[in-house]
Amino acid sequence: MKKVLLLLTVIIVVTFTSCKKDNNKVEPVQPIEHRGVYILNEGTFTYANSSLSYYDINGKTVTNHMFASVNGSPIGDVGQSLTRIGDDLYIVVNNSKYIYKVDAKTIVYKAKLENFTSPRYMLPINENKAYVSDLESPGIWVVNLNTFSINEFVEIGNSTEAMVKIGDEVFVSNWSNYYLPGTSNKTVQVIDCVNDILVAEIEVAQEPNAMVVDKNNNIWVLCSGGYSGDKDPSLICIAPSTRTILKRFDFNPTAGDYPSGLAIDGAGETLYYMNGTYSGLNVYKMSVDADELPDNQFITSDGMVFYNIKVDSVNGDIYVTNAKNYVENGTVERFASDGTQLDSFGVGISPSFILFR
Repeated sequence: MKKVLLLLTVIIVVTFTSCKKDNNKVEPVQPIEHRGVYILNEGTFTYANSSLSYYDINGKTVTNHMFASVNGSPIGDVGQSLTRIGDDLYIVVNNSKYIYKVDAKTIVYKAKLENFTSPRYMLPINENKAYVSDLESPGIWVVNLNTFSINEFVEIGNSTEAMVKIGDEVFVSNWSNYYLPGTSNKTVQVIDCVNDILVAEIEVAQEPNAMVVDKNNNIWVLCSGGYSGDKDPSLICIAPSTRTILKRFDFNPTAGDYPSGLAIDGAGETLYYMNGTYSGLNVYKMSVDADELPDNQFITSDGMVFYNIKVDSVNGDIYVTNAKNYVENGTVERFASDGTQLDSFGVGISPSFILFR
């Protein structure tokens, strides 16, 4: 399990590293007016120092510690993901077991929803309802967006991670069984999101950690194969209408392959993912119509610790987070669609989730 072990690694590093004050200068936050990118920085496990950054694409400026600057307190322990629904931004905080709701433009606090076990990602279903996946519980939380409360828990037998919605169905990956021994960590389950019931299950490969939807409305699932990469790391394409596997591309674990992170361009034609050893992932580029995995890397990490990736659907720019050593502040590296580096900007500790506004 990549992220669980990364967090354990951070604990070890911190034990032998003197604590430093964050050197980022906190400025008063102005309301967000221009198109840009939210970056959620995980922070250090158990240190409750997750933070939110925003990169203004037009002005090429970055504002750090937005949540703390506006609301007078840090986000919490391990910022996991972001979801924007209308005028609201939802911040899922994994180890603190809650979700913040803030104004997407001003980052002003609106509400906090607690009582999750280990929340991971939030997916809007309609204007009234959202799903929240969970690492330590065997199912999906159903959230009422009007009252910002938990309506129910849909038990499906496995922990839940990445989610995509196709029509009236949600496809959710079963990434980990670390906290639920004996359950599956190699399936994608299908939920009828009108009636909130499990309707199907598709076997993929071990540890499916990310999913995207392409131009053909097919779902691509990236499976890491497990932390050691010695199982069955794969990239799999699923036809949601028939719930069958259309394509499967197997990586080579004996060569050190450890795929992580999956993104797609705005046209739904080109996939981007990271692969390599645990300490050195590079970016690869692949057409959804390809018949084999690419041989050559598209962007080389050059000693940076690439952690996550996202593609701007408007101009094709590629954003890759650099976590460095998971203790000091990281950076986000921005590349053009041809792989040329455009710039780099500093953010918080362990930058991971990227959301375009």
